Amino acid sequence: MKEIESFKYYLLIIFVGLILFVPLLGNVHLFDWDEINFAEAAREMIETKDYLTVRIDYEPFHEKPPLFIWLQVVSMKTFGVNEFAARFPNAIIGVITLLLIFNIGIKIFNQKFGMLWVLAYIGSFLPHFYFRSGIIDPLFNLFIFLSLYFIAKYYFIPVGYIIERKVKYIFFSGICVSLAVLTKGPVGWLIPFLTWIVYWFINRKTEKFPIRELVLFSLISPVLFTVWYAIMMTSSGHGTFQDFVNYQFRLMTKEDAGHGGPFYYHFVVLLIGCFPSSVIMLRAILRNPSDNPNQRILKDIMLILCVVVLIVFSIVQTKIIHYSSIAYFPITFLAAYSMFGILYGNVKWKVSTSWLIAVLGLLFGILLTCFIWILINIKTFLPLIKDKFTYGLLSADVNWLGIEYFIGIIYIAGVLISLYFFSKNELLKGFLTIFTNGAILLILFLPIIAPKIEKYTQSTPIEFYLKLKGQDCYVHSLGFKSYSPYFYTLKPYSQSAASKGIPHNEYESWLLNGTIDKPAYCVCKNKDLDKYLKNKNLKFLFSKNGYVFLKRDNFNPF
Repeated sequence: MKEIESFKYYLLIIFVGLILFVPLLGNVHLFDWDEINFAEAAREMIETKDYLTVRIDYEPFHEKPPLFIWLQVVSMKTFGVNEFAARFPNAIIGVITLLLIFNIGIKIFNQKFGMLWVLAYIGSFLPHFYFRSGIIDPLFNLFIFLSLYFIAKYYFIPVGYIIERKVKYIFFSGICVSLAVLTKGPVGWLIPFLTWIVYWFINRKTEKFPIRELVLFSLISPVLFTVWYAIMMTSSGHGTFQDFVNYQFRLMTKEDAGHGGPFYYHFVVLLIGCFPSSVIMLRAILRNPSDNPNQRILKDIMLILCVVVLIVFSIVQTKIIHYSSIAYFPITFLAAYSMFGILYGNVKWKVSTSWLIAVLGLLFGILLTCFIWILINIKTFLPLIKDKFTYGLLSADVNWLGIEYFIGIIYIAGVLISLYFFSKNELLKGFLTIFTNGAILLILFLPIIAPKIEKYTQSTPIEFYLKLKGQDCYVHSLGFKSYSPYFYTLKPYSQSAASKGIPHNEYESWLLNGTIDKPAYCVCKNKDLDKYLKNKNLKFLFSKNGYVFLKRDNFNPF
């Protein structure tokens, strides 16, 4: 009977996951830089039929390994080169993730815990949202989590308390890390390694230093990356390893591409981005004497993982919101642990937790409501904006109904209802309400508000690129980095710097001043217009929403 009941829950999770993550994936254009970056790499693999080399603008791209991009290639070959195909792999990864955490929850605790963990994951903002994106991190994070779960299993104590350490779990952990490294790079080894070392250090009085296991783990970790790189070098001769290492070092030591921030950046990101799990998890920090040894081991590893992620990515100089997304697993696990102890154990609900939920939840809801209201009435505020480019962006003609701020009001109402249940000690209803409220917010926000926000940010140049798709011309962004011209014009190899034998860093100069064989279209920001109009080869076409569109048509068809 238990197996049949669990099977029903698995089917329910699959259904809910598909409903939450798949619909309207292509409703909004891909966002610069990361989403378009990975999608463009997949498109160029299909275009060149070289599935070993990651390229951007047909130049070897040293920043990312290919595993997630391969998944996008498969998706694009199935659904075509479009936004839906670029994001679909993460939707499936999302469903797999929910099934895995439910399964692990059952094994270590019980069915109720598994469902609470699933609830925490889909009801927290960023963990839910990232499964509707086209970025690498959901797959990368899943491999990191699985690697640490296998390390936990290595330490698990079987029934009867006869310790039998099985090295196969270290092998499985190493394979997961190897897949993580093939997805994003060496941080896929660093995070599990540091978490493991800290776990041993805390338990050093009862645990020997796992030197053989660490060696095995570290030998397996780079295997898949090394095999891929060796095959790539042999078949295509593209040696990008040194560039790859330099890029990883630069991320650690410098603010890359302007992505900087204060030391506490990721603390704030996770507190707000993982709400309400980030608040409810605080009840899980103290040790619960009723835990069995395996529950204690997994909980300790999750706590350590969360701390390691915060410390490492606070030290790293490049601050990007999804760098700390590995922490979504421990945060949602600890939130589920808190709820499980409160509902079915001896953990007491504290009024202070209600206050934290009230302050953060209501503040977020009010700010969201005000943000949407300001956008609806943005023309009233335009005279206050001094930056020319920002003024142009916010001048975009966006069709607001005028009532979209009801999304924020619905969220505020959900927070208040959950607080009412907490005050009446109807805690299960409170948890269901606060997490369902977060999922509903995303269900409403992504199709209703996100496309309108995109109208202000990048829709104008992308619409221009789409008009040039398939035309025999050059398209280029001037003065700002963008992958949109490549993906949305379906840029062929014949229009790249590589096809002309021109170094990539000289391509723009050649396009503006060299002898070109076809017309060139350029996009710049309105505040940079005067600088580019000094070039007599460029003529003004039109300006719209902060962007200026230029053309060079003095060319010699060879």
